[in-house]
Amino acid sequence: MSNDMEIFQRMVQQFLDEHGDEFDTTAEAVDYFTRKYNNKINTGFDFSQSETKETRSMKKLEEAQYEASQARKKKLIKEAIEIWPENWDAQSMLIDVDQEIDMISFVEHTLFLEKRARKYWQNHTDKMGYLNVEERPYLRLKAKVGFLYMDMGMVDHALEHLLELYNIDQTDSLGTRYKIMSLYVRKFDWKSAWRFFQKAEGADEDDQLLLPILILAVLTDRKDLARSLLEKLINVNREIGLVLMDDMWPIEDIYNEEVTLTTSYQPFSYQSLLIALRDIVYVVVENAYLFDWLKKETFKRIPIEKSVRKNSQPFYGELDPFQTQKLEDFFYSMRDEPSNPLRGMRIDRMRILYHAGLRNFEDFAERTEKEILKLDGIGPVTIKELRANGVKFKK
Repeated sequence: MSNDMEIFQRMVQQFLDEHGDEFDTTAEAVDYFTRKYNNKINTGFDFSQSETKETRSMKKLEEAQYEASQARKKKLIKEAIEIWPENWDAQSMLIDVDQEIDMISFVEHTLFLEKRARKYWQNHTDKMGYLNVEERPYLRLKAKVGFLYMDMGMVDHALEHLLELYNIDQTDSLGTRYKIMSLYVRKFDWKSAWRFFQKAEGADEDDQLLLPILILAVLTDRKDLARSLLEKLINVNREIGLVLMDDMWPIEDIYNEEVTLTTSYQPFSYQSLLIALRDIVYVVVENAYLFDWLKKETFKRIPIEKSVRKNSQPFYGELDPFQTQKLEDFFYSMRDEPSNPLRGMRIDRMRILYHAGLRNFEDFAERTEKEILKLDGIGPVTIKELRANGVKFKK
């Protein structure tokens, strides 16, 4: 979404469009505008009178983002669209807040919107990527579509969108490189994963790329290379020892949003490694050999007594690795059968509902939609998925 820097960048872009040819270089024009801008700020100048329609639209959308009332939120979003019809952030949010449509319609509307936005992007922008402020709403929408395909398990479609986005925006401002790598791991596509890893700038020092490619190297029996990758990972993030400290993957922490989605993100940390594991958890969660191999090789290089056990406990309580029945019950809740109200859902949402005691249709019949929405990590999309699975809520 928009922020003060993005608003400033829009104003710079407007100035360049109108006066750029009056200067010898773009840098000179930007420097001139910045000095004028700062002078006007110091004199209390009201920039709202000179805002572009794009800036006014994004401000309206930002107001909608923090609006608690759904009716008021919709009104603000529609006003943002009226000001700037090509505000794809607003168009996308309008779909998100429509609680009347089912999951299939939600997906169809989002995909149709991306096609519209793509056509506009191709015909009416400079196609510079995220550096061009006006292109950002479309690029964010394209990322959303890629992530949506990931959630639906449509790996090839997800890769198509995210690779195209990555090629458009080489700065990778939206972090698509990590999603792309996770998709290659899910496909067990070593050739593509390794080629992508080698081309990605700074990959040898990026723990969120090193961990998945390391896992894929082990799973495709490239042990010597895996050991080399592990050493690189340890060099940049020794907290891999914490990930492997217990007798199984820290599943509870991986899907604990208090741990992984905190606003104070810490790079090269226990948290960053958990985030790298989230999108490939289906690949690793039941693979005891993979876990044991990584643990053995890691603690050859990091003495176990030097690995400090994490102090924080998972939000839903520690999962006792010896109480395998707990894990078996949870995996049973993932079964793809009509009798399962949680079928086909993202595992993190499934886990939240499961631990809240919502495991069958009868459980949901005793709770209202509002009660479900109060659960951290559960939103309108989850409600739509539950409805599509046949869930009836308490009135």
